[in-house]
Amino acid sequence: MKIPVRHDTTVPRKEVYMPYDPNIHKRHSIRLKEYNYAKEGMYFITICIYNKECLLGKILDNRMILNKMGETTKNELLKINDRFKYCNINIYQIMPNHIHFILELKEENKKIVGNIIRYFKGRVSSKEKIYWQRNYYEHIIRNEKEFYAISEYIINNPLNWKEDDNFIQY
Repeated sequence: MKIPVRHDTTVPRKEVYMPYDPNIHKRHSIRLKEYNYAKEGMYFITICIYNKECLLGKILDNRMILNKMGETTKNELLKINDRFKYCNINIYQIMPNHIHFILELKEENKKIVGNIIRYFKGRVSSKEKIYWQRNYYEHIIRNEKEFYAISEYIINNPLNWKEDDNFIQY
């Protein structure tokens, strides 16, 4: 397996490949080992742009203003509902360098959350020159209280942009 390595994002991108070596590349899954990610339920998902580059738009007056890449990201995110009939994107927020959304799996199925995220990233990347962070963050929403707290966090994310872990001054 060849893995593309980006060094300096300020120079034109060249594909540099280095073979996967399990002795060097210590990848540890952040997923729960015993959890079935094809199971019906709700998942809080965060996907970041590689190197936290602000490619999707800007926050102006505490509101997210999407650019062309941001609009493409939004359109492809909402197409998940059509592509995967058992899925629903409940709430989402696109930020300058990451996106948050709640993914609902309405029934247990063959496709796990990771397959859906991979599909989404691929669709956006095929239309725009966006390089995503290798993985994604997910939190299993276990009850109604968590759902409402996470929903509020997502909705208010533009208001709290400067305190966000992903904040980069542009």
